[in-house]
Amino acid sequence: MPRNIETIPLLEANNRVLAQDVYSQEDVPNFNRSTMDGYGLDARDSFGASSNMPAYLNIIGDVFMGEATTLKLSSGEVARIPTGGMLPDGANAVVMIEHSHEIDSKTIEIQKPVAIGENTVCVGQDIKKGNLLFSTGRLLRAYEIGALAAIGQTEVVVYQRLRVGIISTGDEIVPSRILPKPGQVRDISSSLLGSKLLELGAIPEFYGIVQDRVELIRDAITTSVAKNDMVLICGGSSVGTRDLVVDAISSMGKILIHGVAMRPGKPTIIAQIKGKPVIGLPGHPASSTIVFLVLVQPLLACLQNTSLKQWHITAITSRNIPSGSGREDYVRVKIREEDGRYLAEPVFGPSGLISPVFESNGLIKIPIDCEGLDTGQETRVMLI
Repeated sequence: MPRNIETIPLLEANNRVLAQDVYSQEDVPNFNRSTMDGYGLDARDSFGASSNMPAYLNIIGDVFMGEATTLKLSSGEVARIPTGGMLPDGANAVVMIEHSHEIDSKTIEIQKPVAIGENTVCVGQDIKKGNLLFSTGRLLRAYEIGALAAIGQTEVVVYQRLRVGIISTGDEIVPSRILPKPGQVRDISSSLLGSKLLELGAIPEFYGIVQDRVELIRDAITTSVAKNDMVLICGGSSVGTRDLVVDAISSMGKILIHGVAMRPGKPTIIAQIKGKPVIGLPGHPASSTIVFLVLVQPLLACLQNTSLKQWHITAITSRNIPSGSGREDYVRVKIREEDGRYLAEPVFGPSGLISPVFESNGLIKIPIDCEGLDTGQETRVMLI
């Protein structure tokens, strides 16, 4: 799907995706500098120095922070230099203050030798002029933004943020600000998924709660597809409601997948309308978030022209975790550290509960051909 690009201020680029390669137009650093407080010198003048037989050298001046130095060292000479100070001509190393002693204002004894380049950074050692710094598709975090600032970038070209429409369906769903009556539940999925989208750099657009009528669902989808890059439909947990969502989507586009071999998430719908992905998620928030993590998040990364960022650890199961064959099971777990290793404690509960969502911090995938995990079994856990 083609993506528009825009140029934005660097300080607004956090969590955005780079839309063009960035090459450094300068060396970083652009002068040879010290990494320690001490004395700049020619390293050869310190060779063989020790506390018992120090090398005696002449102090010819001081290097000051933020200023280019005009000092030039000859053999047997040093200059006082602060951390970050510019190395004078003739200096190729810095001896630390701790390894030296000023006898008087003009003479110093060096008690430890230094190697050429020791306690210094040379021109371009960090970032070389002309080198590729970041490639298209790089997700910009605080670290990348700091590097861009180091090469003098004040603006950056990024892809426009994806807009994702969120539609909630169900006669039983009420806005979160409303006190539910018996038989009603608050709309949790919209807020939960909207927050996840913001974390991933997308812009959620909310289209409210739609009653279980196919024409209303169709109208909401039409509006959302016209204004967004992707549409998520939350709800349709009952068989009858699922049919309404399927009917509405079928009349407008093409259903690619209806039902997936995973638990939770079996009733998931993946469709395309006017070239845009439309995903029907389970109504229960614990189920919809897992489908989001497993299916929607990778698709979102692809549409954002960046790679998926998911972190995994290896943990030991704290108890047996059963699973049925013929489907992939995704089990929420709570990770804790014990005796130098990670333990994964499964967080079980019906799909309608919200507490397993905030009590867990990991997700285990049990393969389709596996009947479960035993207590003490090593397994891979996706951090969530």
